[in-house]
Amino acid sequence: GLGGLRHQVEQGAGFGVEHRFLRLVGAESARRRSEGQGGDKWVIRQDARRRTTSMTPTLPSRFAPLALLALVGACASPPDATVAASAPPLVLEEFFPGRTVGQGVFTNSWTGSERRFDVVIDSTWDGKTLTLVEDFAYADGEKDRKTWRLERTAPGTYTGTREDVVGQARAWTEGKVVRLEYSVSLGGWTVDFSDVLALNPDGSLINKATVGKWGLRVGRVELELRRAPGS
Repeated sequence: GLGGLRHQVEQGAGFGVEHRFLRLVGAESARRRSEGQGGDKWVIRQDARRRTTSMTPTLPSRFAPLALLALVGACASPPDATVAASAPPLVLEEFFPGRTVGQGVFTNSWTGSERRFDVVIDSTWDGKTLTLVEDFAYADGEKDRKTWRLERTAPGTYTGTREDVVGQARAWTEGKVVRLEYSVSLGGWTVDFSDVLALNPDGSLINKATVGKWGLRVGRVELELRRAPGS
């Protein structure tokens, strides 16, 4: 999400909120291993098998592989980038400097359960690097902090780092929106995040993110940010 299997989120990081979800994945996997059910791979395999089985009885058998490929592709696809015609284009270094506040929700794609959170982001721009210090407060009282550093490499193009990101994140302008992609490696997992950020006509920012593993979507985040009063 700039809005990013260590911290459970129930959504982006977009912008860091995905970490609590990753803790949920780890806890679920450990529980299944203790029950002799095979852990992480079992969760994904059973989820894929359940979805595929529900589809294939209605299709001729020769189409089943195509159905599976279509299913996996859909699950792993980036979030939509629908923008109102009256919305202005998003420029990260113009929107973020100062303080922004927001509310978001993470939805677990396996269970449909939701987890809500608030975030305060304090940002600075030095002409080359946008630094975002994100403080999250979750509904159960847990708090977390993550710091993004996004370096502008060309107009509308950025590379980024965060404490837990593998290598570098990449962000780029696509029409009126900004897309952000990065991976997190935790405890042997490599989980992929795809965010899209866009301005609403009222000047607020919407950040949608999908979380993927083995080509399947395992979660999604939606976060709305606004400039703090006086910022």
